[in-house]
Amino acid sequence: MNIPFRRITKTPTAFETSAEGVTLKGNVVFKERNLALLQAELSGEIVLTCDICAEDFATMLNEKIELLVSDGIYKGFDETYDVVEIEDVLDLDALIHSEIELIRSDYHSCENCKKLERN
Repeated sequence: MNIPFRRITKTPTAFETSAEGVTLKGNVVFKERNLALLQAELSGEIVLTCDICAEDFATMLNEKIELLVSDGIYKGFDETYDVVEIEDVLDLDALIHSEIELIRSDYHSCENCKKLERN
């Protein structure tokens, strides 16, 4: 799903897209100049690999995502939000895939290994 940046207004634009059993649902609203605020929830089931035993396991996601979308290079600093730079079009399918890969790149342990770590 693509949203042209010029179509993002002060009235929130709702969106929903899915990939790999995960849904990204929320809205995007024009903030200032070339910036928009994206607020969404990432939910669904994702398969991860345990970093201890290397077994795959499923886990549920329910994460809030808030970030700034910059049409072009962002020349500033924001302590509150991560900034995603785009070129004319907000590609929500690419965004959901990058969020999924970001989660997968983190450290994960399955329930069995978590129990062993506690003992």
